[in-house]
Amino acid sequence: MMVMMMDAEHQKDLDRLEKQIKNLLQDYSDLMDVKVTLDMEISAYRKLVQAEETRLHLTPSPKSGKVRSALSFGEADAPSRKRQRVMEESFTTETNSHVSIDEVNIESDFVGVKNMTEKEQSMRGWTITKIFGEESLEYKFPAKASIGPGQMMKVFSGNAGATHNPPLNLVFKKLDSWANSTDLEIQLKNGDGEVVSTYKAKAESSTEYLEESDPRACSVM
Repeated sequence: MMVMMMDAEHQKDLDRLEKQIKNLLQDYSDLMDVKVTLDMEISAYRKLVQAEETRLHLTPSPKSGKVRSALSFGEADAPSRKRQRVMEESFTTETNSHVSIDEVNIESDFVGVKNMTEKEQSMRGWTITKIFGEESLEYKFPAKASIGPGQMMKVFSGNAGATHNPPLNLVFKKLDSWANSTDLEIQLKNGDGEVVSTYKAKAESSTEYLEESDPRACSVM
């Protein structure tokens, strides 16, 4: 009789825990939905602000953010747990010019330089430099290079597999990759050698332990 009562209480505890887990998972799902909606709204407002800055010829606002990627894999001695290797990259972009670093695309391996004015911008004498640790590599834009109003020029690394196709697609042949460093800085300088735009990124890795019930434990982000 005592055993049956203990089994009943144990089952009640299990049911209660399962209900709590379901509620937590539902809360997590709701929060993710809210996050996606907010990200979309923030992106839309940022575009509106940038468009207004361009129209009024104001100095563009600094950009910052974080990029988080993770890979989950099981534990041999604890099948119910998984380890998740997390790589988080924080970045900031600052500029005091209407021609600036607008995008650093890790996947396609290029840096985008955008002309936010209503006039064509000659890039004669301009340079873009990758600084990693104590080393640096500088790319000098071709003398005839120029960026049209509102256009973005892409500077690909030598290993990106891109075709050198001026005026908007250039290849930095001496550079293996724009993002093969955990501590990165990219500087854009004008024809007078002044730094007009800077992109800084720092990557950090860590390990998280996830229970099997965690929805992240079965995903690759």
